Amino acid sequence: MLYTNGKKVNRLQNCLHAFYHECKRVNETINQYELLFTDEDLDKIMDKYPKLFFTTVESMRYRIIIGMGNMIDNDKKSLSITKVLNLAEQEGIEKVNMIIKEARKELSNYSEVINNIKLLRDRMYAHIDIEYSLEEEEIFDIDFEFLNEQIKNSKELIKFMMKTCVEISKEYDEDGIHLAINWLYDK
Repeated sequence: MLYTNGKKVNRLQNCLHAFYHECKRVNETINQYELLFTDEDLDKIMDKYPKLFFTTVESMRYRIIIGMGNMIDNDKKSLSITKVLNLAEQEGIEKVNMIIKEARKELSNYSEVINNIKLLRDRMYAHIDIEYSLEEEEIFDIDFEFLNEQIKNSKELIKFMMKTCVEISKEYDEDGIHLAINWLYDK
């Protein structure tokens, strides 16, 4: 459990904090993934460490897609944007509920990237079984251009979710978990 200023935080504060920092970690992974492909020494790295390079890139893709998939999952057990919004709404604070209403509306603007991330998660990682790997009609071949486009588009969604956490925290308890300070550096 999270403590701030010597006091144990409540469930909403804990979820806001955990969700914000999960968004931050996935965003950092995306930044490193993109940086990797702009490095002028990439060919040297690949030639010198081909297995390490492949494993690193594959791990980054996995982290991004699974992380994003968890953040947008509608399952009650997942710590997702839906869960965070629902928990905050249960507090019954008018200003928080206005933020939530606006956030849900804005979230619909990201429906395409959300659906694409879910598709990638399910096909690339969640269903590694006979149906997807051995049956000729069902073989899923990764379209890396599409994958990279969704990774790039995910950055906007992540920033929106982080900003929403900060706004909720500010209105809930004047940002007792200090997300706004992090947000200054994470924008």
